[in-house]
Amino acid sequence: MQGTSLSTLIESHGPQGFYHKLCQLLNEKQLTPDDFSYHELAEACGVLPRLRSLRESPLSDGPVSQLLSEANPGVSSTLFQVVTGELIGRKVIEGYDDDSGFIGDRLVTVMPSQMRSTRIAGFTALAGPTQVPEGHPYEESNFTEKSVTTLESKQGRILSINEELIAFDQTGEINRRAMSLGYYLRQERERTIVRAVTDADASIAQYVYRPDGTGQQLYKSNGSNRNFIGVGNTTSTGFNAAVPLVDWTDIEEALQYRATEVVDDRVDGNPRPVVIPARQLLVPEALRGTARSIVNSTEITVTTVENETRFANPVHGQLEVLSSPFIDEQGGQATSDWFIGDFRRQFVWTEIWPVQTFLQRSESEAAFERDVVLRVKARYFGGISAVDTLCVTKVDGA
Repeated sequence: MQGTSLSTLIESHGPQGFYHKLCQLLNEKQLTPDDFSYHELAEACGVLPRLRSLRESPLSDGPVSQLLSEANPGVSSTLFQVVTGELIGRKVIEGYDDDSGFIGDRLVTVMPSQMRSTRIAGFTALAGPTQVPEGHPYEESNFTEKSVTTLESKQGRILSINEELIAFDQTGEINRRAMSLGYYLRQERERTIVRAVTDADASIAQYVYRPDGTGQQLYKSNGSNRNFIGVGNTTSTGFNAAVPLVDWTDIEEALQYRATEVVDDRVDGNPRPVVIPARQLLVPEALRGTARSIVNSTEITVTTVENETRFANPVHGQLEVLSSPFIDEQGGQATSDWFIGDFRRQFVWTEIWPVQTFLQRSESEAAFERDVVLRVKARYFGGISAVDTLCVTKVDGA
């Protein structure tokens, strides 16, 4: 938009009307933040020749309607900062929403929460149903025998906009920085989720599984959590060897383990098998091609010295293949290990604050020291927790 048309809109609608009209057009997708020049916006607000005064005249925090009141003597400066903050904030969100290549949201169930360190009942903590003779009371089930505690943290960054970026009309650079801020905030959340579902940081006491509030290793190598195939499994001795991911038979072995060794922890008798269909196959990037070939192939060919046999692929289309470089990342995880199961059923992302952006509307030391016109803060408050151990199986691939 041109500076002259912006000036006309401001004059015709007034500061508040212009701001609300701007938000309406952005929400209706008739305009995007890229349609604006911060230089022209500053010129239309009459603050371009005196950008320095924006830093020397602090704003009083308050509702937008109050800040943009025509009775406010600094309304032009305020309008520039409020509108700029709105546009930059939307670019931050745009960067955060770019989930290309990210798999985190397919591994967790997002659970809004108003409290941190929430206590959640485990999925298999319920006693099974019992026969009720005529005239007799039903037996009580207790959800408190097994529980996990969530753990959340706050993540965020501040983006400072310098006077020169606006004075020299570097709108594209401002928007690029804003989108980068949002993207890297999302990437940090992605890394947190992927490393948590693979329990990659258990060796440094960063646990995703916290039964009764006490952190412990999720995939115990002795198999006691009923979710590990590989060397050292003393609970399921028939599955105590490594299973490299090579072909469909390796998938079948993992499914066989889940069918026979994954049992509940009922309190009213012998443990019974738990029906938790495997929906996803999570692998490091080093195994991505192999995993996709196994799952997507429609036909299996077996060649012997005498002949060649072809038959339908038993695991075709049964699993969604997911991969991430955060599994290949050094530290805490072998790049030959793989995971199979229903991740969303086992892992929850407790979201106290979704991604938020804030505009600093008051003077700061940065304004004086570094010619900062305004600052935008982006943050989220959340965390990932395992609510049980049976839904996902780790397979030792080495």
